[in-house]
Amino acid sequence: MYSKLSIKGLRGFSQTGNLNLSIPNGQIGSGLTTLVGPNNAGKSTIIEAFKAFNSIKGHNKPSFTEGKRNKNTDDRIELKLYKDDDNFITLRTSPQGGSETESISNGLEDSNINIFVIKSRRTFNPYFSKSKWNRNDFFQHDAFEEQRSAVYNNFSNRLFNINENPNDFNKILSKVLSPLPNWTIDQSDNGNYYIKFNYDNHYHSSEGAGEGLLSIFTIVDALYDSQKDDIIVIDEPELSLHPSLQRKLCQLLLEFSADRQIVISTHSPYFVSWESLLNGGKLARIIKKNNGTEINQLVEKQIQSIKQLLGNFFNPHTLGIDAKEIFFLEDNVLIVEGQEDVVYFQQILNILHLQISGSFFGWGIGGAGNLDKILDILNQLGYDKVSVILDKNMEHLIKQYSKDYPYLFQAIPTNDIRDKKAIQEKSAVEGLIDQSGKIIKEQYIDDIQKIINNINEYNA
Repeated sequence: MYSKLSIKGLRGFSQTGNLNLSIPNGQIGSGLTTLVGPNNAGKSTIIEAFKAFNSIKGHNKPSFTEGKRNKNTDDRIELKLYKDDDNFITLRTSPQGGSETESISNGLEDSNINIFVIKSRRTFNPYFSKSKWNRNDFFQHDAFEEQRSAVYNNFSNRLFNINENPNDFNKILSKVLSPLPNWTIDQSDNGNYYIKFNYDNHYHSSEGAGEGLLSIFTIVDALYDSQKDDIIVIDEPELSLHPSLQRKLCQLLLEFSADRQIVISTHSPYFVSWESLLNGGKLARIIKKNNGTEINQLVEKQIQSIKQLLGNFFNPHTLGIDAKEIFFLEDNVLIVEGQEDVVYFQQILNILHLQISGSFFGWGIGGAGNLDKILDILNQLGYDKVSVILDKNMEHLIKQYSKDYPYLFQAIPTNDIRDKKAIQEKSAVEGLIDQSGKIIKEQYIDDIQKIINNINEYNA
């Protein structure tokens, strides 16, 4: 298993950046490393570094053009890939400089590196010649590109290998696509091969298929014949996919990363999995600052905070899909206590015809008691501009946390965002589960199951 990737001098990495990789432990998502961050920050550069290592086993070592070499590192690149036994291999600019490279083994041999890299541009020529690559053939032919290409023609060479055992491929494909598309490889009269799709006896080639469908094909190809302990790297798996398909694909990656290493770079909150982090997965935010590209990763302290936040049944939205979107912003995060604060601050801004520079953290942080945990997470991920707005009766927290975090803290002049009437005691109300939200009342289990079965039958 691989434990770390080190990058210096490649594109925006003017200083050494270290990416610690998750190592699967058998739990779902434990082997998933997720890269987040704004556009043009350096996530694809990390994918490029993995691909460079996969190319060093050939006779021609990867070449790095002038535009890929950072001038602040004397035009030199140094990449290191570590195993969990501390053995590693170095890929660096040749001593004489320029575009050419050399590899130096420190216990990890280049012949033993097999990384299945899927780039973000996954379109391929709809018509292709016959060539069959198994997984090892793919590794041998997966050359490092001097320029990022807009096509992924390596996949067409994998199709004939898939066609020998289509059931294995379709079994995995069906976990994302339902109903399963009816497809085969066919040959036109002019001799070219193509993927033929059959939709209710209406046939068309991959040229008429959506990019999302073909993207799923290429990702499933990387998974279906993989083995335990393999490493798979995917750049932007969400491209051209509907949110419902993104969820299904993420679930598939979580399942496979129980015993494989999977690295994804994403702009989608649907691919940020708290379950993965709690089970041992890793999340890194890639950002570009004045000194170049930085890698900021959550550590165990923040993981425990996330676990506590997720355990709050009364504020399940605190780390919901809206909160996950914050990972893809450049900066300027606005923190308020609860969902009412988000709603009524926006209302106040509209009434006063004001604009505020920043984006709210989801629907609030679920109460001021969560402030320290949220600030620690954002600080660890490298956020520079975070503004905190609390109620007046929480000013003591401002005094406390302004010493610990380099952020802006503000208090409104009242104890709440809006007026609220005194609440008189209400009559008790019976629910399906007890007040803790953990114990289901046995007398209602049959009713619950009936409701669920009715919905499942209706949606079948």
